[in-house]
Amino acid sequence: MTCEFVDLGNGARAIVCGPKRAKSRCASCGRRAGLLCDWKVADRRSGTCDTPICADCTHSPAPGKDLCPAHRDEWLARSAAVSGKAA
Repeated sequence: MTCEFVDLGNGARAIVCGPKRAKSRCASCGRRAGLLCDWKVADRRSGTCDTPICADCTHSPAPGKDLCPAHRDEWLARSAAVSGKAA
């Protein structure tokens, strides 16, 4: 079991303990991933893709939204189709 301190942002800190988990790696480049893809996926319990991605490999179409490279390409194609421009 590992424990870590978490800053709550108001000057307070909490200690959070749990089983040691392997660090997530970016599905695109293999570096440490700190983000998950937010693309909507109906057949997943979370409702989103959740592919781990790093800050360098993400595409953010809106504040607080991150897309993996595969869903970035799909989003760009759909955006181009809506605007009438070729992808």
